[in-house]
Amino acid sequence: MIEKSVFNESTMTSFIWENYKIKVTNIKKIARGSANLYILNNQKYVVKEYLSTYQEEDLKREVRVVEHLRNKKINTPEFFLNTHHKRYTIYKGHYIVLEEFIEGYTKENHTLDLEELTEVGRLLGQIIVSLEDLKHPLPVEDPSKWFSPVTIEQSITKYEELIKSIPESKYQTKIIKDLRDKIKILRDINGNIPQIDWSKITYKNTHGDYNALQLMYKEGKIKAVLDFATACNMPIVWEISRSYSLCDKEAMNGNFNLNNLNQYIKTLNNYISLTTEDIKCMPYLYLLQLLHSTYGYKQYLRDPQNEELLFFGFYRTKLCRYLWENAEKMVRVLSKDLKKR
Repeated sequence: MIEKSVFNESTMTSFIWENYKIKVTNIKKIARGSANLYILNNQKYVVKEYLSTYQEEDLKREVRVVEHLRNKKINTPEFFLNTHHKRYTIYKGHYIVLEEFIEGYTKENHTLDLEELTEVGRLLGQIIVSLEDLKHPLPVEDPSKWFSPVTIEQSITKYEELIKSIPESKYQTKIIKDLRDKIKILRDINGNIPQIDWSKITYKNTHGDYNALQLMYKEGKIKAVLDFATACNMPIVWEISRSYSLCDKEAMNGNFNLNNLNQYIKTLNNYISLTTEDIKCMPYLYLLQLLHSTYGYKQYLRDPQNEELLFFGFYRTKLCRYLWENAEKMVRVLSKDLKKR
């Protein structure tokens, strides 16, 4: 959730002059992601004010990743040096960066057709290959614990407690049904999913939050990729399945078009090699990530005006139902095509 900004127009103007020796002529606030963002000087610069919880090591990592990708000709906004020769500044407990403005526009999630999806897959493949020789290791996301009976029971207890706190509202019945459905799937899934050989799962350095909202377009083509704050090393089928589900317009209602997903994987397979174990793991990995998360519901309970996040929670629960009901079919269809390659 976006925090209240530490800036007003006057303090922003002073901050930029003191730290970058740039005279601010105009400021425009924009809404995108969890950070506070401002466009300065008629679309010449972008100021990004990170959440107060953001750590310095996280920002250093993002700076390194961006510099590395720019050297590999992956277009992503440059972080400018301040007067202390650093690419970030601390102000009132927040990390602040000044980036170049990249002209273009973003597309909404769940709006891309198959041709656009293929372009998105091609860029993701290029990013993954470009990060292969990154000198500084990225944090490793280890989802194997999600499959643990102990973790599953903890999530069930979490949802049972959350249900008790749902206040009366026009969404009360829907929220309770969704949370009970997630509990049921967690109970059904416990001990009823294929054993995964984690030594055969393909881990790769990747963006970590790759979706249409992170892409800048110009004249219908991707011009740049944004926001590497979540860059990490993860089972790459997790990034693939998640990014597919957020981009494809045919996945808007929580159902996958397996032909489109298959084409997305084919495009990526030009850059990375997936194993049969990766495909076997794919639907269950994404499913368990979604099952363990209260995202959307918890935020709405804190702020009932934030219906957008609640609707995103509804969407994620639809995905849970689809993935659980169709996991075996997904593995069968995608594995069959993988063997042909």
